[in-house]
Amino acid sequence: MKKILSLSLALVLSLNLAACGTPAASSAPSDASQNTAASADSGAFPFTLTTKDGAEVTFTHVPERVIAANANAGDQLMALGLEDKIIATAYTNSDINPQWDAEYKEIPQAAETYISLETILDLEPDFVYGRSSSFTEKYNTEHDTLSQYGIMSLSSIEGYTVGADVDVVYQDFYNLGRIFQVEDKAEEIVSAMKAQIAAVEEAVAGQEATPVFVFDMAQEEGAYTCGNNFTSKLIEHAGGTNIFQDLDTTWATVSWETVVERAPEVIVINDYGDTSLEEKIAQLKENPALATVPAIQNDRIISVKLCEVFASSMTGNTVEKFAQAFHPDCFV
Repeated sequence: MKKILSLSLALVLSLNLAACGTPAASSAPSDASQNTAASADSGAFPFTLTTKDGAEVTFTHVPERVIAANANAGDQLMALGLEDKIIATAYTNSDINPQWDAEYKEIPQAAETYISLETILDLEPDFVYGRSSSFTEKYNTEHDTLSQYGIMSLSSIEGYTVGADVDVVYQDFYNLGRIFQVEDKAEEIVSAMKAQIAAVEEAVAGQEATPVFVFDMAQEEGAYTCGNNFTSKLIEHAGGTNIFQDLDTTWATVSWETVVERAPEVIVINDYGDTSLEEKIAQLKENPALATVPAIQNDRIISVKLCEVFASSMTGNTVEKFAQAFHPDCFV
Protein backbone atom coordinates (compact mmCIF):
# COMPACT_ATOMS: atom_id res chain seq x y z
CA MET A 1 0.00 0.00 0.00
CA LYS A 2 1.47 3.25 -1.11
CA LYS A 3 1.81 5.68 1.80
CA ILE A 4 1.34 9.38 1.34
CA LEU A 5 4.49 10.84 2.81
CA SER A 6 3.70 13.41 5.46
CA LEU A 7 7.08 14.70 6.57
CA SER A 8 7.87 16.74 3.47
CA LEU A 9 5.60 19.11 1.64
CA ALA A 10 7.46 18.57 -1.60
CA LEU A 11 7.15 14.81 -1.35
CA VAL A 12 3.47 14.98 -0.52
CA LEU A 13 2.76 17.11 -3.56
CA SER A 14 4.68 14.74 -5.85
CA LEU A 15 2.82 11.52 -5.03
CA ASN A 16 1.12 9.61 -7.83
CA LEU A 17 -2.19 8.87 -6.14
CA ALA A 18 -4.67 6.42 -7.60
CA ALA A 19 -7.37 8.09 -9.65
CA CYS A 20 -10.54 6.92 -7.93
CA GLY A 21 -12.72 9.75 -9.09
CA THR A 22 -12.80 13.28 -10.36
CA PRO A 23 -10.50 15.39 -8.17
CA ALA A 24 -12.36 17.80 -5.93
CA ALA A 25 -11.22 20.94 -4.22
CA SER A 26 -10.20 20.56 -0.58
CA SER A 27 -13.14 20.81 1.79
CA ALA A 28 -10.95 22.10 4.62
CA PRO A 29 -12.29 25.44 5.93
CA SER A 30 -10.42 28.56 4.96
CA ASP A 31 -8.15 29.77 7.74
CA ALA A 32 -6.53 32.70 5.95
CA SER A 33 -8.09 35.28 8.23
CA GLN A 34 -7.09 33.35 11.37
CA ASN A 35 -3.54 32.98 10.09
CA THR A 36 -3.33 36.72 9.55
CA ALA A 37 -4.69 37.44 12.99
CA ALA A 38 -2.25 35.08 14.66
CA SER A 39 0.73 36.43 12.76
CA ALA A 40 0.07 40.15 13.09
CA ASP A 41 2.56 41.97 15.32
CA SER A 42 3.99 38.57 16.23
CA GLY A 43 7.21 40.02 17.57
CA ALA A 44 5.51 42.28 20.09
CA PHE A 45 4.69 41.66 23.74
CA PRO A 46 2.32 42.02 25.42
CA PHE A 47 -0.57 40.62 23.38
CA THR A 48 -3.85 38.97 24.37
CA LEU A 49 -5.52 35.76 23.15
CA THR A 50 -9.08 34.68 23.85
CA THR A 51 -9.49 31.08 24.97
CA LYS A 52 -12.01 28.74 26.63
CA ASP A 53 -15.19 30.41 27.99
CA GLY A 54 -14.08 33.70 26.45
CA ALA A 55 -11.26 34.12 28.95
CA GLU A 56 -8.64 36.62 27.85
CA VAL A 57 -5.02 35.77 28.61
CA THR A 58 -2.23 38.32 28.22
CA PHE A 59 1.15 37.06 27.10
CA THR A 60 4.02 39.18 28.34
CA HIS A 61 7.08 37.14 27.32
CA VAL A 62 8.22 33.90 25.70
CA PRO A 63 7.48 31.15 28.25
CA GLU A 64 10.44 29.33 29.76
CA ARG A 65 8.77 26.93 32.25
CA VAL A 66 5.89 25.07 30.64
CA ILE A 67 3.42 22.44 31.84
CA ALA A 68 1.80 20.25 29.16
CA ALA A 69 -1.52 19.40 30.81
CA ASN A 70 -2.54 16.74 28.25
CA ALA A 71 -0.79 14.40 25.85
CA ASN A 72 -1.96 16.03 22.63
CA ALA A 73 -0.98 19.46 23.95
CA GLY A 74 2.45 18.08 24.74
CA ASP A 75 2.64 16.63 21.24
CA GLN A 76 2.05 20.06 19.72
CA LEU A 77 4.76 21.59 21.88
CA MET A 78 7.19 18.82 20.97
CA ALA A 79 6.42 19.27 17.27
CA LEU A 80 7.52 22.88 17.59
CA GLY A 81 10.84 21.85 19.14
CA LEU A 82 9.97 23.16 22.62
CA GLU A 83 10.86 20.04 24.60
CA ASP A 84 13.54 21.85 26.63
CA LYS A 85 10.90 24.22 28.00
CA ILE A 86 8.50 21.54 29.27
CA ILE A 87 9.14 21.06 33.00
CA ALA A 88 6.24 18.66 33.64
CA THR A 89 3.39 16.78 31.98
CA ALA A 90 -0.05 15.59 33.11
CA TYR A 91 -2.77 13.22 31.92
CA THR A 92 -0.56 11.26 29.56
CA ASN A 93 -3.29 8.78 28.61
CA SER A 94 -2.16 8.41 25.00
CA ASP A 95 0.99 7.83 23.02
CA ILE A 96 1.92 10.87 20.96
CA ASN A 97 3.76 11.19 17.65
CA PRO A 98 6.29 8.31 17.50
CA GLN A 99 8.95 10.81 16.45
CA TRP A 100 9.10 12.20 19.98
CA ASP A 101 6.93 9.93 22.13
CA ALA A 102 9.85 8.33 23.99
CA GLU A 103 11.49 11.68 24.70
CA TYR A 104 8.19 13.13 25.92
CA LYS A 105 7.63 10.26 28.35
CA GLU A 106 10.98 10.99 29.97
CA ILE A 107 9.68 14.37 31.17
CA PRO A 108 8.44 14.19 34.79
CA GLN A 109 4.70 13.60 35.08
CA ALA A 110 3.14 15.85 37.70
CA ALA A 111 -0.33 14.28 37.65
CA GLU A 112 -1.77 11.04 36.31
CA THR A 113 -4.98 12.80 35.34
CA TYR A 114 -6.04 16.43 35.74
CA ILE A 115 -3.49 18.68 37.39
CA SER A 116 -4.53 20.76 40.42
CA LEU A 117 -3.79 24.39 41.22
CA GLU A 118 -1.64 23.35 44.15
CA THR A 119 0.55 21.18 41.95
CA ILE A 120 0.82 23.92 39.34
CA LEU A 121 1.89 26.48 41.92
CA ASP A 122 4.48 24.09 43.37
CA LEU A 123 6.06 23.72 39.91
CA GLU A 124 6.23 27.48 39.33
CA PRO A 125 5.50 27.49 35.59
CA ASP A 126 4.97 30.61 33.54
CA PHE A 127 2.73 28.84 31.00
CA VAL A 128 0.23 25.94 31.11
CA TYR A 129 -1.09 24.49 27.86
CA GLY A 130 -3.70 21.74 27.56
CA ARG A 131 -7.17 20.67 26.60
CA SER A 132 -10.08 22.74 27.86
CA SER A 133 -10.98 19.97 30.32
CA SER A 134 -7.79 20.77 32.26
CA PHE A 135 -8.92 24.32 33.05
CA THR A 136 -11.92 23.88 35.30
CA GLU A 137 -13.59 25.18 38.43
CA LYS A 138 -13.36 21.71 39.98
CA TYR A 139 -9.57 21.87 40.14
CA ASN A 140 -9.46 25.66 40.56
CA THR A 141 -7.46 25.88 37.34
CA GLU A 142 -9.61 28.18 35.24
CA HIS A 143 -7.68 30.52 32.96
CA ASP A 144 -8.69 33.61 34.94
CA THR A 145 -7.52 31.96 38.16
CA LEU A 146 -4.12 31.11 36.72
CA SER A 147 -3.79 34.67 35.41
CA GLN A 148 -4.30 35.95 38.96
CA TYR A 149 -1.19 34.00 39.94
CA GLY A 150 0.78 35.45 37.06
CA ILE A 151 0.66 32.21 35.06
CA MET A 152 -0.13 32.41 31.36
CA SER A 153 -2.33 29.61 29.98
CA LEU A 154 -4.17 28.50 26.88
CA SER A 155 -6.65 25.78 25.87
CA SER A 156 -6.28 23.86 22.63
CA ILE A 157 -9.23 25.10 20.55
CA GLU A 158 -10.56 21.73 19.42
CA GLY A 159 -11.52 20.62 22.92
CA TYR A 160 -14.06 23.38 23.52
CA THR A 161 -15.44 23.80 20.00
CA VAL A 162 -18.50 21.88 18.82
CA GLY A 163 -17.97 20.83 15.22
CA ALA A 164 -14.27 21.69 15.31
CA ASP A 165 -12.48 21.13 12.00
CA VAL A 166 -8.83 20.97 10.99
CA ASP A 167 -8.56 24.76 10.86
CA VAL A 168 -8.51 24.84 14.67
CA VAL A 169 -5.38 22.68 14.66
CA TYR A 170 -3.73 25.15 12.32
CA GLN A 171 -4.75 27.95 14.67
CA ASP A 172 -3.30 26.13 17.68
CA PHE A 173 0.06 25.99 15.93
CA TYR A 174 -0.16 29.63 14.82
CA ASN A 175 -0.96 30.70 18.40
CA LEU A 176 1.88 28.66 19.87
CA GLY A 177 4.21 29.90 17.16
CA ARG A 178 3.43 33.44 18.16
CA ILE A 179 3.72 32.78 21.90
CA PHE A 180 7.10 31.07 21.57
CA GLN A 181 8.36 33.16 18.64
CA VAL A 182 8.69 30.11 16.37
CA GLU A 183 6.28 31.22 13.64
CA ASP A 184 8.38 29.76 10.84
CA LYS A 185 8.27 26.30 12.40
CA ALA A 186 4.53 26.61 12.99
CA GLU A 187 3.98 27.57 9.35
CA GLU A 188 6.10 24.63 8.21
CA ILE A 189 3.96 22.21 10.22
CA VAL A 190 0.68 23.73 9.06
CA SER A 191 1.70 23.88 5.40
CA ALA A 192 2.72 20.21 5.38
CA MET A 193 -0.50 19.21 7.13
CA LYS A 194 -2.64 21.15 4.65
CA ALA A 195 -0.84 19.55 1.71
CA GLN A 196 -1.20 16.06 3.14
CA ILE A 197 -4.94 16.47 3.75
CA ALA A 198 -5.46 17.98 0.29
CA ALA A 199 -3.63 15.05 -1.30
CA VAL A 200 -5.81 12.56 0.58
CA GLU A 201 -8.98 14.38 -0.43
CA GLU A 202 -7.87 14.27 -4.05
CA ALA A 203 -7.19 10.55 -3.80
CA VAL A 204 -10.72 9.74 -2.58
CA ALA A 205 -12.56 12.36 -4.63
CA GLY A 206 -15.73 11.03 -6.22
CA GLN A 207 -16.02 8.03 -3.91
CA GLU A 208 -19.24 7.36 -2.04
CA ALA A 209 -18.81 8.26 1.62
CA THR A 210 -18.16 5.23 3.83
CA PRO A 211 -20.46 4.98 6.90
CA VAL A 212 -18.26 4.90 10.03
CA PHE A 213 -19.02 4.14 13.68
CA VAL A 214 -16.63 5.42 16.35
CA PHE A 215 -16.56 3.14 19.40
CA ASP A 216 -15.15 4.79 22.49
CA MET A 217 -16.42 2.49 25.22
CA ALA A 218 -19.29 0.22 26.15
CA GLN A 219 -21.83 1.47 28.67
CA GLU A 220 -24.89 -0.08 30.28
CA GLU A 221 -27.19 1.85 27.95
CA GLY A 222 -25.18 1.11 24.80
CA ALA A 223 -22.09 2.62 23.22
CA TYR A 224 -20.33 5.89 23.95
CA THR A 225 -19.55 7.51 20.62
CA CYS A 226 -18.76 10.83 18.99
CA GLY A 227 -21.29 13.18 17.47
CA ASN A 228 -20.51 16.53 15.91
CA ASN A 229 -16.88 16.75 16.90
CA PHE A 230 -13.32 16.80 15.59
CA THR A 231 -13.13 13.06 14.93
CA SER A 232 -16.24 13.36 12.79
CA LYS A 233 -14.58 16.02 10.66
CA LEU A 234 -11.43 13.92 10.23
CA ILE A 235 -13.63 11.09 8.99
CA GLU A 236 -15.29 13.45 6.53
CA HIS A 237 -11.96 14.67 5.09
CA ALA A 238 -11.02 11.01 4.59
CA GLY A 239 -14.06 10.16 2.49
CA GLY A 240 -16.25 8.79 5.26
CA THR A 241 -19.28 9.90 7.22
CA ASN A 242 -19.77 9.47 10.96
CA ILE A 243 -23.10 7.68 11.36
CA PHE A 244 -23.83 9.86 14.41
CA GLN A 245 -22.72 13.21 13.01
CA ASP A 246 -26.30 14.44 13.35
CA LEU A 247 -26.03 14.55 17.15
CA ASP A 248 -26.08 18.08 18.55
CA THR A 249 -23.24 17.32 20.97
CA THR A 250 -19.63 16.22 20.74
CA TRP A 251 -20.08 12.92 22.62
CA ALA A 252 -23.12 10.84 23.59
CA THR A 253 -24.31 7.36 24.50
CA VAL A 254 -26.35 5.61 21.79
CA SER A 255 -28.21 2.31 21.78
CA TRP A 256 -26.81 -0.75 20.04
CA GLU A 257 -30.07 -0.95 18.09
CA THR A 258 -29.37 2.44 16.56
CA VAL A 259 -25.86 1.35 15.60
CA VAL A 260 -27.32 -1.66 13.79
CA GLU A 261 -29.92 0.50 12.01
CA ARG A 262 -27.24 2.85 10.67
CA ALA A 263 -25.14 -0.06 9.34
CA PRO A 264 -21.56 1.18 9.59
CA GLU A 265 -19.12 -0.33 7.10
CA VAL A 266 -16.06 0.58 9.19
CA ILE A 267 -15.62 0.80 12.96
CA VAL A 268 -12.98 3.04 14.54
CA ILE A 269 -12.04 2.13 18.13
CA ASN A 270 -10.51 4.68 20.48
CA ASP A 271 -7.67 2.73 22.07
CA TYR A 272 -7.18 4.08 25.59
CA GLY A 273 -8.30 3.61 29.16
CA ASP A 274 -8.58 0.57 31.41
CA THR A 275 -10.28 -1.53 28.74
CA SER A 276 -7.70 -2.88 26.30
CA LEU A 277 -8.07 -2.74 22.54
CA GLU A 278 -8.46 -6.52 22.43
CA GLU A 279 -11.26 -6.35 24.99
CA LYS A 280 -13.05 -3.63 23.03
CA ILE A 281 -12.82 -5.67 19.83
CA ALA A 282 -14.26 -8.66 21.68
CA GLN A 283 -17.11 -6.53 23.05
CA LEU A 284 -18.09 -5.72 19.49
CA LYS A 285 -17.57 -9.11 17.86
CA GLU A 286 -19.22 -11.06 20.67
CA ASN A 287 -22.27 -8.82 20.89
CA PRO A 288 -25.05 -10.79 19.15
CA ALA A 289 -26.96 -7.59 18.47
CA LEU A 290 -24.17 -6.48 16.11
CA ALA A 291 -23.90 -9.69 14.09
CA THR A 292 -25.50 -8.15 10.99
CA VAL A 293 -23.42 -4.95 11.02
CA PRO A 294 -21.33 -4.84 7.79
CA ALA A 295 -18.18 -3.71 9.63
CA ILE A 296 -18.41 -6.74 11.91
CA GLN A 297 -19.21 -9.17 9.10
CA ASN A 298 -16.30 -7.94 6.98
CA ASP A 299 -13.90 -7.39 9.90
CA ARG A 300 -13.30 -3.75 8.97
CA ILE A 301 -12.19 -2.50 12.37
CA ILE A 302 -9.31 -0.11 12.99
CA SER A 303 -8.03 1.64 16.09
CA VAL A 304 -6.58 5.03 16.98
CA LYS A 305 -4.81 6.47 19.98
CA LEU A 306 -6.51 9.52 21.50
CA CYS A 307 -3.75 11.82 20.32
CA GLU A 308 -4.50 10.79 16.74
CA VAL A 309 -8.06 12.11 16.97
CA PHE A 310 -7.35 15.15 19.14
CA ALA A 311 -5.64 18.27 17.79
CA SER A 312 -2.01 17.29 17.36
CA SER A 313 0.89 17.03 14.93
CA MET A 314 -0.69 13.78 13.68
CA THR A 315 -3.92 15.28 12.30
CA GLY A 316 -2.84 14.86 8.68
CA ASN A 317 -1.61 11.33 9.36
CA THR A 318 -4.99 10.42 10.86
CA VAL A 319 -6.89 11.67 7.82
CA GLU A 320 -4.59 9.54 5.66
CA LYS A 321 -5.00 6.52 7.94
CA PHE A 322 -8.78 6.82 7.85
CA ALA A 323 -8.86 7.24 4.07
CA GLN A 324 -6.77 4.12 3.53
CA ALA A 325 -9.22 2.16 5.71
CA PHE A 326 -12.34 3.64 4.08
CA HIS A 327 -11.15 3.51 0.46
CA PRO A 328 -8.19 1.10 0.22
CA ASP A 329 -8.46 0.82 -3.57
CA CYS A 330 -7.49 4.48 -3.86
CA PHE A 331 -4.08 3.80 -2.36
CA VAL A 332 -2.93 0.73 -4.26
